[in-house]
Amino acid sequence: MKITYTAAVDSDVKYPLRQFQEELEMYLADPDGWVGQGYEFVPVLKNAKVHIRLSSPATIQKFGCGDGTLSCAELGGHKMYLNSHRWTKGAPASKLPLEDYRQYMVSHEMGHILGHDHATCPGPGQPAPIMMQQTLGIGSCSPSTKVNP
Repeated sequence: MKITYTAAVDSDVKYPLRQFQEELEMYLADPDGWVGQGYEFVPVLKNAKVHIRLSSPATIQKFGCGDGTLSCAELGGHKMYLNSHRWTKGAPASKLPLEDYRQYMVSHEMGHILGHDHATCPGPGQPAPIMMQQTLGIGSCSPSTKVNP
């Protein structure tokens, strides 16, 4: 299934738009991500199905996404807000290095857009599901960025 998207960096975030676009394209094309489940992501300038924004914690909170410490996306919707603080600093509780954490962020929030809700750790030593809130910690699971719906 082809999904068109557009990327933006909010005006209160100091991050190069072109770099963000290139990184998103790379993360969305990861074979262990949603493309491995039959999705294709195509960047477009107009009439995109999904709007992905690199947003400040204040903006995320303003749009009703909790306290601004997490990223968020509309379940089955069209808007995704990636937390700029997490994008640049990661989340130690996830036990993922920064680039892997970004992969997790993009795949997790795209999962919400595709209609998937949160998951829990399936058991000790098992890979953390992509739809688990890994930012908050992975419990007895092992870190993972692989999509296994």
